[in-house]
Amino acid sequence: MYDTTPELLSEIAAGEDAYLEFKEVVFKGNSPRFTAKETKAPEAIARVLCSFANVEGGVLVFGVNDNQDVVGVDPHKADLLEQWVVNVSQHNCEPPVYVIPDWKQLPDASGSMRRCLKVDVPQSHYVHRTSGGRWMTRVGSHKLDLRPDQLARLLDRRQMGKPFEERAVRTADLNALDLNLFEDYGKRRFGPQGINQESGVEFSLINLKLAARLDSGQVVPTVVGLLLFGRAPITGSLPGAFVECVLYRGRVADANAQLDSKRFEGPAPEQIGQATRFAERYIPVAAEKTHEGRLDLPAFSLRAVHEALVNAVVHRDYQLPGSNVRVAIFDERIEISNPGGLHNTLRPENLFAGAQPYRRNQALAGFLRDYTSPISGRALMESRGEGFLMLVRETRALGGDVELVAQPDAVKLILKRPTNWGQRSKL
Repeated sequence: MYDTTPELLSEIAAGEDAYLEFKEVVFKGNSPRFTAKETKAPEAIARVLCSFANVEGGVLVFGVNDNQDVVGVDPHKADLLEQWVVNVSQHNCEPPVYVIPDWKQLPDASGSMRRCLKVDVPQSHYVHRTSGGRWMTRVGSHKLDLRPDQLARLLDRRQMGKPFEERAVRTADLNALDLNLFEDYGKRRFGPQGINQESGVEFSLINLKLAARLDSGQVVPTVVGLLLFGRAPITGSLPGAFVECVLYRGRVADANAQLDSKRFEGPAPEQIGQATRFAERYIPVAAEKTHEGRLDLPAFSLRAVHEALVNAVVHRDYQLPGSNVRVAIFDERIEISNPGGLHNTLRPENLFAGAQPYRRNQALAGFLRDYTSPISGRALMESRGEGFLMLVRETRALGGDVELVAQPDAVKLILKRPTNWGQRSKL
């Protein structure tokens, strides 16, 4: 919003409104303060961010005073201000608000260029409140508390009663979907005739819960629609919906020891396949002579890694926009981390005992049953819930082990290399 300098200056000259607010920044030490003594600084900015996110989005500009004069931000404090705003968006808004900071050079009254921080706040999928408990909306240039009836209507419009994966993605339209991928899926699931052409693609997308019709009549993708058929990268509408793979030398996540890294941002099945191939490229193999000839001994089971990636992508919490699935390959272990704790009442010991998993994203899991795994040749996501025990068996059969670390907001699966593997001759 207001992406060009002339457009932004024109809006500033017109004054604050439902989509624009500006702040003059002063610093006390390294802490930003604002000339209007409305409340504590983090809560004040959190109210602005939440009010924009709860309506149609907006722009907050730092470095403009109440008289609409460009005064800029102290360049020596620029990095501090940007980090402070990001921290407020993540820690003073519930749930966190997605923001896009962008520094702009704007002319002051004398024509001198001043650095100003433009913060875009897109319309959100959620309903946000401040950490101080304030549910905010905007009426013109005013930030107002949502009345209970307004909050109820907003929760309903944002489909907060629906599973997250079935909610409409209001920041996208059907052009965000690769309909060729959808057509291929239709042939795979329904046979050579594919999607019913008489009904139309839009009708099929809506009835498969891959798209939703808004009150305005516009049809937009749902979260699961973007995850399966979104044009890469899908992170513009679903921040954090990607897999990041990193190869390290040694045993510590040190940037100086990083040998390779890749970020995969396409549809979920592609993310799984690409991340699996990344791991396959770097799984070391040793050899052992037997009476039958040479025996290849991989340090890790590729099938176990693949299953762990499927689980991470399917079970992660996509409502945590600042987090993504991470794969870290070290000399003696592979760590696969995904955002969101174990769903429902599951505990690590339940999974090792063979308990059926509770799937956070049931629709995504269901669709992935129609995709074939490049490793096993079977369904990418099977319905029997045996995948976790399989990866444990595969890893232990090589002499390694599996550890599952569950935290409230993340799960980390660790595949450990056999302790005696390094004593064999590497190929």
